Amino acid sequence: MNGILAKILRGDRNDSIRAIGESLAILSIAIGVGLAIVGLSGGSPIAALQTLAYGAFGTSLNLSGTIVKTVPLLLTGLSVAFAFRAGLFNIGGEGQLYAGAIGAAWVGSMDLGVSPWIHLPLTLLVAAVLGACWGGIAGWVKARRGVHEVINTIMLNYIAIYAVDYLVRGPLSAGSHTTRSRDVVPEAHLPVLWETPPIGVSVGVFLAFGLCLACYWILFRTSFGIDLRTVGQNADAAETVGISSGRVFIIAMLVSGAITGIAGFIEITGVHHTLYAQFSPGYGFDGIAVALLGRSHPVAVVPAALLFGALRTADRWLQLSAGVPKDIVIIIQAIAILAVGLQSARASRR
Repeated sequence: MNGILAKILRGDRNDSIRAIGESLAILSIAIGVGLAIVGLSGGSPIAALQTLAYGAFGTSLNLSGTIVKTVPLLLTGLSVAFAFRAGLFNIGGEGQLYAGAIGAAWVGSMDLGVSPWIHLPLTLLVAAVLGACWGGIAGWVKARRGVHEVINTIMLNYIAIYAVDYLVRGPLSAGSHTTRSRDVVPEAHLPVLWETPPIGVSVGVFLAFGLCLACYWILFRTSFGIDLRTVGQNADAAETVGISSGRVFIIAMLVSGAITGIAGFIEITGVHHTLYAQFSPGYGFDGIAVALLGRSHPVAVVPAALLFGALRTADRWLQLSAGVPKDIVIIIQAIAILAVGLQSARASRR
């Protein structure tokens, strides 16, 4: 046990730099292989790279789209990474995102007659609590009944997704012939930093980065973070020195769910201003790839989320401008994940 603790404490010193460096190296390899595939298929790798860069960052509208897509990917990736550190495989990000969105749409659409300084934090709180509850259910069942969190979170994903489908057609519906919720009232809109119609970048980007820093502080600067990472390294050894793995599992999933619930809050109050069925294009599932690519580090998930956000924004430009199938984006993502897996397997043999 002392050896595990010593390893964890030694790893704190250069963990951030190493994780970011590894992520950037893997990203470069993945993009390079993707461009090589473009060249082998008869396309121009240089033209594809230029199109990717332009589609993601070339205009103010494209840049706004990249930032808007990066924020939910960053938060879902951060959520998965936090659970990973406790040895939990939280694949329920999509359900937790939907749970948070339900809370944001419900409270955000109410005409409470209060100032934005009260309405907006209240909406945030409800979204975070619902997301935390959705994650906490899986954590509690894991801790108390030993049921694997993968099974729990898969089932909870579908419950949340179909709950949204029911709510936007029923209790939260904007009308009898619509499949979306009532509009979020202006008092519950996140302030816009940068307006590029039809997209606006909200202050949610600062909230996302703030949560990354908060998770870094919790994991590497608090006693609970040491407990959490110790359980993630070896739960049995942690139990022998009095660290309750069940308690850590529940808290880790509560925090993980709250982070993803906040992602749902940002999507509803800062992007869509309403809730509709299937509003997420799979952010919760892509968050797993972001966490893997970011080496489960709260700082390293930032460049990983930015890459995925840029690829999501630029994929249509590849097909329209460079004549390259947009599926190359999926190939690049897959190569990055495979590289992470190979690197982890190599490290485990040492």
